[in-house]
Amino acid sequence: MKFAGLLLALALSAPVAHASVDSRVLMLDDIRAQQQQIRYGVENKDGPYRDLSATERDELLSKQAKLLHLIEGKRSTSDLNEEQKTEVFNTLEWIEGAVNKAENERMVCERRAVLGSTRKERVCKTAAEWNQERDAARNQMDRGGKVN
Repeated sequence: MKFAGLLLALALSAPVAHASVDSRVLMLDDIRAQQQQIRYGVENKDGPYRDLSATERDELLSKQAKLLHLIEGKRSTSDLNEEQKTEVFNTLEWIEGAVNKAENERMVCERRAVLGSTRKERVCKTAAEWNQERDAARNQMDRGGKVN
């Protein structure tokens, strides 16, 4: 499944002028096909999905339904705004992390304002990196903002 995440990352980050229309159209079709295969495996408790708990299966299917709804009627990534692209990427990474039991290795992206600008940029880090940053900030706040 890592391959699909990589393809999506490339498709979402590639400038429109450098990406062929056909590859973008195929990308969303590939995502739909992949999600159908995953749904079949989850519902039948087959392959890598057999070890998922009922709660994990329900959450995966719920996120998957939200993802498919988001890309419904869309042919290419150019039909998605930046927030939607980020949501699609994050949801696919979450699904991959859940299936591979690699929660901390999944990539999570946020759109953040660039300091001194109205422009936003996409910042991507692993879930573990986001957690480390959050914990460091919380620890600094607990120490009253003093840096050791």
